[in-house]
Amino acid sequence: MSTFYDRFLECAERWPGNVALEIQRRDSLESYRYADVRQISRSIAAWMVANGYEQGTRAAILANNHPHWVTTYLGIIAAGCVAVPLDTAFTPEQVAKLLEDSGSTLLFCDDKHSAVSDEAVKKITDRMGTTDSGRDRIRVIRLGHGFPTAPERLQLPTVSTDDLAALLYTSGTTADPKGVMLTHANLMGEAEAVFGWAHLGPGDVLLGVLPLFHALAQMANLLLPLVSGSRVVYLESLSSEELLRALRERNITAFACVPQFFYLIHERIQKELAKRGKLAQLGAQAFIRLNRLTRAFGWNSGKLFFRPIHRIFGNNMRYLVTGGSRWDPKIGWDFYSLGIDILQAYGLTETSGGAFATPPNQNVIGSVGKPLRGVEAKLLDPQLQDGHQVGEIAIRGSIVMKGYWNRPDATGEVLNDGWLNTGDLGYFDEKGNLFITGRKKEVIVLSSGKNIYPEEIESHYLKSPFIKEVCVLGLTGRPGEPFSERLHAVVVPDFDVLRQRKIVNAKEVIRFDIEGLSQKLPSTKRILSYEIWQSDLPRTTTRKLRRFEIEKRVRENQTRKLQEAEIASERPPSAEEQSWFEQPYVTGAVAVIQNAAKAFQGRLRPDHNLELDLGFDSMQRVELLVALEQAVGGKVDESRLSEIYTVRELVDAVRQSKGNGAAARTPSAAWEAILSEETQDPEVLALGKDRPFSAAVLFLAFRFVQVVARDLFRLHVTGLEKVPSRGPFIISPNHQSFIDPFLVGSVMPWQVFREIFSVGTSEIFGSGLMRRIARFMRVIVVDPDSNLIPAMRAGAFGLRRGRVLMLFPEGERSIDGTPKVFKKGAAILSAHLRVPIVPVAIEGAYEVWPRGKKFFQTRHPVKLAFGHPIYPPVTSHPGETEYAQLTAELRERVMEMWMELGRPNRQRQAQAAD
Repeated sequence: MSTFYDRFLECAERWPGNVALEIQRRDSLESYRYADVRQISRSIAAWMVANGYEQGTRAAILANNHPHWVTTYLGIIAAGCVAVPLDTAFTPEQVAKLLEDSGSTLLFCDDKHSAVSDEAVKKITDRMGTTDSGRDRIRVIRLGHGFPTAPERLQLPTVSTDDLAALLYTSGTTADPKGVMLTHANLMGEAEAVFGWAHLGPGDVLLGVLPLFHALAQMANLLLPLVSGSRVVYLESLSSEELLRALRERNITAFACVPQFFYLIHERIQKELAKRGKLAQLGAQAFIRLNRLTRAFGWNSGKLFFRPIHRIFGNNMRYLVTGGSRWDPKIGWDFYSLGIDILQAYGLTETSGGAFATPPNQNVIGSVGKPLRGVEAKLLDPQLQDGHQVGEIAIRGSIVMKGYWNRPDATGEVLNDGWLNTGDLGYFDEKGNLFITGRKKEVIVLSSGKNIYPEEIESHYLKSPFIKEVCVLGLTGRPGEPFSERLHAVVVPDFDVLRQRKIVNAKEVIRFDIEGLSQKLPSTKRILSYEIWQSDLPRTTTRKLRRFEIEKRVRENQTRKLQEAEIASERPPSAEEQSWFEQPYVTGAVAVIQNAAKAFQGRLRPDHNLELDLGFDSMQRVELLVALEQAVGGKVDESRLSEIYTVRELVDAVRQSKGNGAAARTPSAAWEAILSEETQDPEVLALGKDRPFSAAVLFLAFRFVQVVARDLFRLHVTGLEKVPSRGPFIISPNHQSFIDPFLVGSVMPWQVFREIFSVGTSEIFGSGLMRRIARFMRVIVVDPDSNLIPAMRAGAFGLRRGRVLMLFPEGERSIDGTPKVFKKGAAILSAHLRVPIVPVAIEGAYEVWPRGKKFFQTRHPVKLAFGHPIYPPVTSHPGETEYAQLTAELRERVMEMWMELGRPNRQRQAQAAD
């Protein structure tokens, strides 16, 4: 059996003038013909033999993708030595550890990694001592080093197919990377397996963006092309612009990459579609549905309907393949609907790369397909789960590794009579397609015995547009259940989306989405606790989560009883940060912030997030801003508030506003000053005008709602006589459902109804028909999170003109129908405008339309109870004490009425439980 290098030489002799390798630079293209690659690799092999590097010597490579990486790899194996590719993200200590573990005596590196290489070798030398032989044990050679040209009749060592060709270290999803021994037979077995699935030849061009130290990259962007006469294109700069340029200009026919790249392309497509008008979006959806139909009959019309999208991947693309980590089937279906097939592959470093793949003409989305040619697979100890026989995947064939380097114990754990126990769990469908469900070691076992696959849970919670990353862990240690696991998550917000939507309260929107998404899962699969991190989660080069690192950090935080922000705050400021702190205007401003952030312990940093690190909610941010304006001077334009996230941004915004001529507000009367300023918003100014005709039409419509509600939900109302006969006042109900405002409005007498107005979010009333409906219903469209001051000012404007404000103090619908935390917005308006608050309790609306569910889940009875008005305390300068007192009294009154309304139902539930 010929080796990989033998097959490469055959291609070099057959197509010596064909380009084998290219490196795309920003302003040039560097090409190497097959004859060039043969000559350079032979020269490296000849140099190694001449310098006494015997057969079996391990030679490491630490460099970015480049044709010189490939020629070095070829030269090493041509000399009968073993290539040891190293992760370019490794620290000197990690490099030193793997050099020692592998016993490498030669290290090839590029200029970028020369410092790391030299330091790694120095660490090894220092540990060994200072003997001359110790210093020279590992030799460092720069890639592209000018080796003497090898003689044409060079005699290279004879290599057996059972000899080692490469030693690849596992990616590090655990804390224990192991050296995977791949033989020459393994490499050729992988090539033959893949060639039974895909057909590549001299006319094909492959784009290589994955780092070559990874098994998938070596298989797709080194092994396969160089034994089929194809061309490979590498990128000097790995950016989305350069990647898309390569796809567009280099005639790429095959591209294998991790899912993350395709996710970025998908996101780009969705954003482009969102920019189009409604008509264009409807047209796109129609073509998508039509293409799905035509594809069912074997004709892909997507290339006709979505030609610009297809051009992203170039005009010659034949194979788009993803692997290395979990692939989201929804993204796969979206591409399929556009006429683009993303094929899935599955394999491990221990299987020389790919072991399964979905056939180009039978792409089963969500599956990794069937075993490649020469590969056998089976399930170990399958158990029935969710209707499938799920077991550990075992693989046998010529692609399976020889074992782990110097780790007979670890080898024995995974190799059994030629079968490799992969550690991955999955099931086969009736046609033999494999579906991966998770990792055996990552399965979380709950106290009920239920097995939970974290990737499934993570995929569900990633449906929130505000969550960039999430890692679900099983944590133990609850009182009474010290060994059972509960679901805990680490969540990273998508700050780009938050900024785009002008949302500053990341905690609130993430909590809201997590609650809503949890309702759509069985109770056993819901996360029970979570923490928010502001930095990206640690991942491998193929974007797999390093769960052991994440769990270690979570447990350290819990053990020390410190939050991430507190740990980070102990870091001393950098020189640039210290310089910023020493500016005169910063010193006083930071003192104001430190004093206001009562819950924060530690040293303030310029990049501290006002909400996530310091704990300021929307109301507190406004009050802090006013205090800073008084201390520093100036007055920040309200439109900028939604763009301020950090301490530095806040201080600099106040400082920059000092020269705009506006007088600072007085902190002792922050809300009084804010609410006294008149609005210029025409929609708010319209509240000052009477609209007898439209109000009458709306009143009749709401009366019809009442008739329907009494019939469908047996609507029952008590305490309506307690409502003042005319405004101004505030109606404050608990919030259970979208139908709440319609229910409350439908029972109001005419004198009150005609004065009612409210504030709504742009998410619901942002544009089109809903915007017109909002104007008709006197809903002022202002997002309270990003535009709190305009929202509060709109409420004050209407109340001054005798109107009635309907304001839900929770600010959101309850996740389970129970009243939650009441915010102090109603109390602030009541205290400063001297208007009463009418507490309202709603019970049963949650069952009619729960959060996250479709309309009308059931015809459940609905009850409303109105309480006596709550009047604000008489004081000339209301402040935090009065706000807290009013808010507490409002929630207490609402809770009392809500409990009373639900008492009969709760009694029946208790009796049924007994």
